[in-house]
Amino acid sequence: MVLPLVTLPYLIKVVGMANYGAYSIAYAIIQYMLLVSTYGFNFSVTKQIAQHREDGIYINCIFNATIAAKVCLSIAATIVFTVVTWIFFPITYLYMMLLGIGVVVGDLLNPVWLFQGMEKMRYMTLVNFICKLLFTILIFCFIKEEKDYLYITLLNSAGFLLAGGLSLYIACKVFGVYLSFPTYKDVFSQLKDGWYIFLSTIFMNLYRNSNVFILGLFINESFVGIYASAEKVIKASQSIASPISNALFPYLAKSFTQGSLLSDMSKIKKVTLIMGGLLFLLSCAIFLGAPLINDVLLNGESSGAIELMQLMTPVIFFGGLNYILGIVGLVNLGFQSSFFKYVMYSGILSIIFLVVTVNFWGNYSAAIAMCISEITLFVMCLCKFNTLKIRV
Repeated sequence: MVLPLVTLPYLIKVVGMANYGAYSIAYAIIQYMLLVSTYGFNFSVTKQIAQHREDGIYINCIFNATIAAKVCLSIAATIVFTVVTWIFFPITYLYMMLLGIGVVVGDLLNPVWLFQGMEKMRYMTLVNFICKLLFTILIFCFIKEEKDYLYITLLNSAGFLLAGGLSLYIACKVFGVYLSFPTYKDVFSQLKDGWYIFLSTIFMNLYRNSNVFILGLFINESFVGIYASAEKVIKASQSIASPISNALFPYLAKSFTQGSLLSDMSKIKKVTLIMGGLLFLLSCAIFLGAPLINDVLLNGESSGAIELMQLMTPVIFFGGLNYILGIVGLVNLGFQSSFFKYVMYSGILSIIFLVVTVNFWGNYSAAIAMCISEITLFVMCLCKFNTLKIRV
């Protein structure tokens, strides 16, 4: 959480807000490629492994089928987004995107879902730390002047490739998996199992990762850079909940197969109340500390960043709870299709609002759109759980 924020004031100072905005747009395109290649595997495969972790043959079958599926998806994503970037953006964006393909390859090699499913999170922690630390060091070593912004995605690639190679080595060494050619049936089975989660993540990214991309089509790069820097602070704050949620997902996936629905609902309720309290306090801290954060992390570049951070603080609270209720809760309980519908409605609402209002409110419309979508998703997930409670 901290390391990406360490480089933020340095990058803004050295390359300038406009160039940082250009990098943010290029990296948003890379995130789309990652979205396709990761599919829904981080949840669907994690759930399978958590429920069959004692069966080594089954685990190895899942491992190879998932890797093969990710290879196919990565190739398709690279082709599609190369064409899209070439058509709709300046050539410098295509250059940055191609230098960042190592991010996709590194993620392909990194079986996060295996570590999560086996509940061996220390390996993920180690690898993630090495990846972020390397990127941080490389930024200070190689980004020295304004034109160097073109190579930031290349440094992202270096960190991801190292993390991916280490992860694959650890997976083979510790869990005894090995690379082999899977059957078409096994690959298709993984694609089918992760389909609804994939659709959910697509629409979730409509309001979580697409705002920078959409703003780049309507407003200048300086304003995009201000929004992207404010959004990075919010996402870093929100990511405090991620390690807890990532650890809970496989644990509850296993636990839910052994208990009643009433017992499962009770566990989710306890987690939601505890996480809700922590996220609320964090949201208040970010809202009150926005001026200080702007001065320290964003070099006081724009007072607009203060208002943007304060506008987006509800995202920390509602976004964190949506992960608990939606992914950890509904997906683990087998309601993937319901969660997909809720995310789809929220994502479409966010995009419509942003496109309609961006010419009037600029980057503020992106902040408001994100809040609206998170609150909408929270209300729908909560209504679903209330319905389940009545049935029980």
